[in-house]
Order: sequence, then C-alpha cells, then structure tokens
Amino acid sequence: MWKNNRIFIKSAKNFIFRGNNMETKAKYHHLIPQTYMRSWKHGVTKNSRVYSVDKGVNDVGSSVKTKDIGGIEDYHSIRVDSLIATNDDCVKFFEPLKNYQVLIENKIETDLMKLNQNFYDYDSWIIQDDKGNIVSETQKNTLKKDILSIHVKYIEVEWSRQYENYWNSTKDAIIAEIDKHPNQQKIPSVKREELTKFMVSMDWRTLPYPTRMQEPIDFFFGQKFLGADLKQELIPEDDRLYPFLKTVYDEFSHSYLLKQFKKFLQGNGPIMNEAINIINNMGIILLLAPQNGEFITSDNPVCWFTNSNGDKEYIFPITPNVACSLKKGISQTEYIVQQLTKNELISINNKLKDNCHEFYILREQNLSLYFQ
Repeated sequence: MWKNNRIFIKSAKNFIFRGNNMETKAKYHHLIPQTYMRSWKHGVTKNSRVYSVDKGVNDVGSSVKTKDIGGIEDYHSIRVDSLIATNDDCVKFFEPLKNYQVLIENKIETDLMKLNQNFYDYDSWIIQDDKGNIVSETQKNTLKKDILSIHVKYIEVEWSRQYENYWNSTKDAIIAEIDKHPNQQKIPSVKREELTKFMVSMDWRTLPYPTRMQEPIDFFFGQKFLGADLKQELIPEDDRLYPFLKTVYDEFSHSYLLKQFKKFLQGNGPIMNEAINIINNMGIILLLAPQNGEFITSDNPVCWFTNSNGDKEYIFPITPNVACSLKKGISQTEYIVQQLTKNELISINNKLKDNCHEFYILREQNLSLYFQ
C-alpha cells in the first residue's frame, strides 16, 4: 500500500511543486540559529550556553550548549527521491551511476529526473557496467548507499549566507539606535527590511509549521487514496527520506516547506511576499523590557496571538531586553519605541512560553525576571 501511495504523491506533486547548488559539511541544521540564541547566553565559556526549559514546565531549566539544541540533522537538505529535486540535484545524486546503465522494466532509462521519481523501486532496477555486465547485488547495494549519502544543502548554505551571518549586525544596529536616542518614542528604522525578512523567515523555518502553510496541505490530505489515510500512512523505516519524515504526510509537508524556503532565498514565493507585504504596509514597534525584567525566547520565537480587541498581534524577541511587534497605520520610516511595565512583560513572556514547540530559553535562572 505504501508504494501505491508513494506513486500517488509523486504524481500529485504539481499541487504545490516544480522547479546552483553550494555545499556545506554541516549536518545538524539549526531551525533556530545559534547566532540568534546567543543573545541569551550566560557565562563566558568558549561554547555559548543558554538555560533551556521544556515546554509545560515552570522551572529555571538546565544549561545547554546552543550548538546542541534547536536543530535536526539534514533538516534543510535535499536527497535522492525528494519530491522537489531539480535536474541539477539529480546530476549530483546519480554521480555514482555515471559509468553504469540503468534498466527499469527492461528499458534503458537515462532521464535523471525519472530515475529520481522511481528511486523508491531501486531494488527492481537492473544496473549494467560499461561492458554490459549486470552488477552483483553487493555492488548494487554499494551504489545505492553512495547515492543515499549525497545531500544537496543549498538551502542551509544560502540561509546562512543571506540571513544568519548578518543577524548580529542587524540586531546590533537596532540596539545602537535605541541607545543613541534614550527616552525617545520614535527613532530611525535602521535595518527594518533585514529585521522583517529575518523574523518572517524564522516563522517559516521553525516548528510547528505556520498555519497558513499547513491549511492547504491539510485540505489535500483530508482526501483518502485507495481507502488509506495518508496522514497516518507510515513509510517503512528503510524507505524514509530522512528519519524524522515518518509518514507520507510528513514528507509532503516538509518538501513543500523546503520548496517555499528555496524560493524565498531566490527572492520570490509566499515567504518573500509575506515579508514584502509587512515592509510595505506595517510599522514596527520596539518593546523595551523594564530594568527588573527580561524577555524569554524559544524554539518557536515568532508568536502570533489574538489580543483583547480581537486583533492579531505579532511578537518577536530580538534580545533579552528588546522585542518587536507589528502594527498597521504607523510610520514605516521610524520605529515606535515603547517602554513596557513589568506586568506587560510578564504577559508577553507567558505568550512566548505557551508558543514554544519543545522548549523556551532564559538568560538567567531567575524566574522573577520573566514571570513574577
């Protein structure tokens, strides 16, 4: 049944898909960047550490290295059998087969995209060497392992190059502008575009998936195929694209996310459109923590919630002392600066805590700074 559903998903991918690859050796991809988390670091050790608290726990947490949290191995990589692989990707995937000939259903197949689409059935392929001899099962399995070992990491490389590597300069410029204008309610909106694109992309980069991404996928997967619920259809462990993609639904959702994130890094698509809409139509309020308090952050730091007036609000912690929110109808050439009371800070921190996926982050093991 799983293979039938796999074929169905491959054929249905035009519902959302179709599409220069640099490389990185990094395997552990931080969904929440280390450069961002380090604003909450404590101590002066070589490896930055923060206090991490599990979701649902009211505690001071435990000290952990930022390099060890908030990530998943190869989360933003593309691998053979991916729904969104391009021809360029396939050239890389099938490099181990360049001196071999592949027969599928007794027909020679040279189209690399078709090889990718049929890789789930690799075991039925006939592979011949350059002399026309059919390779042994041992050699065939070795070739398969070689193909599976290839990961295209364009998304992680470009994210780092375009956004993560510039976060410190963006954050520092904003903080410097606040410090330059003490007690001012309006300051120049330095790095506004960079801040907006970073926080919008963080909303899409972290888990859980944004609702506006999930809704069309949930609608599609609300249908049943051959009587099977694809949201619950488990992929056999040996056939999973990555260990964290356990169901057909997981794989489809993840592929959709990577496709949209790749578009964003190329300057288009729904994530970029969302950022441009905010840049063109909304202003940013910088929220300052009181002297006796700090903002927390989490593995899902962009927090959407409905306020007491029924309006959607958007909170993003920049540092333990500064967060930002969005509002229509205010200046886009200036930041509004708002000094929070302790009660207002506590209310925001509780929302940020509830919004986390698996954990939230403190800079100090002192709950009175955050929740009291």
